[in-house]
Amino acid sequence: MVELTPILFFFSLLVALTIALPPEQGVFGRAIGDKCKGTEGAGTCQTTSNCRGISYPQPFCPNDPDDVQCCVEIPCQVGTQSGFCRSVSNNGCSGGHFDPGNYCPGSQDIQCCFKSSGGGQPGNGTVGERVLAKAKEAAGIPYAWGGGSCSGPTGDLPPWDFGEVGFDCSGLVAWALCQVTGRDLFSHPAGLRNTQFMYCATQAQLGYAKYPFAQRKAGDAVFFGGACDCAVWQSIHHVGLVMEDGGDMMWNAPNDDINRVLALSISGFGETPCPYVIRFT
Repeated sequence: MVELTPILFFFSLLVALTIALPPEQGVFGRAIGDKCKGTEGAGTCQTTSNCRGISYPQPFCPNDPDDVQCCVEIPCQVGTQSGFCRSVSNNGCSGGHFDPGNYCPGSQDIQCCFKSSGGGQPGNGTVGERVLAKAKEAAGIPYAWGGGSCSGPTGDLPPWDFGEVGFDCSGLVAWALCQVTGRDLFSHPAGLRNTQFMYCATQAQLGYAKYPFAQRKAGDAVFFGGACDCAVWQSIHHVGLVMEDGGDMMWNAPNDDINRVLALSISGFGETPCPYVIRFT
């Protein structure tokens, strides 16, 4: 019988254990860069600070230090902005914004984290930010009931014809949207340039998603109308564009009394805003 020296015995045992265990449970565990699998898909073991995507607190990378987690990087797109799906509760979105739309797999805790680069300037930022920036170019233009087209301001319509050339509230929003995206709400068969029809349209008609008012972002359309009852004609009678994420200011064409496009306070408008905003994408 051949006797094994202590060194040979150790290496024989090491080989046996390595063969017997699956790779992810090997003697030395996983190292940074090794493959792993999280709830939302395949990834690699990374330090949490280097992970652009979802890093999991579960031990998907066993035997590594506490700051090494399984990192699954899933790209996502919000309007013109690119980002990565991240965990709201575990990763956060430092320096950026979460969008709760259906851009990422998994639970509502997994959302698209993107960093807006535009600051509301034309040609940059999300679609909503660019719509807001375009609408700001109409600063000071008079209020005209029924005014506005894809080309710009138009005259008042009867019976409120005061000879003004400008925008009404929905005309301003529809004009800016048309200028940025080419989408023409003025000629839509569902009458989407009308404030009430815009708010009450189905998502299939509208082509844009609604979000709770509390989740408002820059460029979202915010509506007013008391109870905001879609069954009551003309109950929803005003719309503006939110000026900053979660903010209290809106850009709008208010009425003939103020008679110019400007910024106003949402909370100071005199009515509770409707429960939902429309996000242009």
